[in-house]
Amino acid sequence: MISGVVVKHFLYCPAIVRITELGFEERVTDSMMEGEEVDKETVGNFLFGVLKAKELIRKPVYKYKDLVGSPDFVLGFSYYYSPLDVKYTNQVHMDHKAQVLFYAFIMEKLGFNVKQAILYYIPVKKLVKINYTNYEREYVERILRNIVKAKKGFLKVRQPVRKCANCGYFQFCKPKRVGNFYEREF
Repeated sequence: MISGVVVKHFLYCPAIVRITELGFEERVTDSMMEGEEVDKETVGNFLFGVLKAKELIRKPVYKYKDLVGSPDFVLGFSYYYSPLDVKYTNQVHMDHKAQVLFYAFIMEKLGFNVKQAILYYIPVKKLVKINYTNYEREYVERILRNIVKAKKGFLKVRQPVRKCANCGYFQFCKPKRVGNFYEREF
């Protein structure tokens, strides 16, 4: 099964996909707990009004074949739907974009007309809209193919030291330090 969290982890570091496939779980940090405590419901209601959506679906679970995704919200507009994920961080990250595009991909496979995916960053009150086109669809498909390879262990990873030092899976990965990088092969 590939979930939105798996997609997000893969973009952060492909080794995480293999490590979790082997049964290891990430250590929970204070930042992670803060993010869970945020009142996403209030944010969802606020964005529903600001974006002038016609419908707000809270925490839906969408399944298509071996894919499962659960965005924080789905906004329904006159002729299309948009998955909306709320993040409790100051910076826009590529893994967040990939995660919300993954939700758009599943929704499209299930017959929804999806034109964009949306991220909202609470601390900086920043709204990021990502158009969902053929390019984004192909991007998600490429990520999914690579995740399948990573789950099977066909993987060589090289990450900057600072990235690995903050990783909740570092203790399980045990990469080898080579200069300013850590390397790991599965």
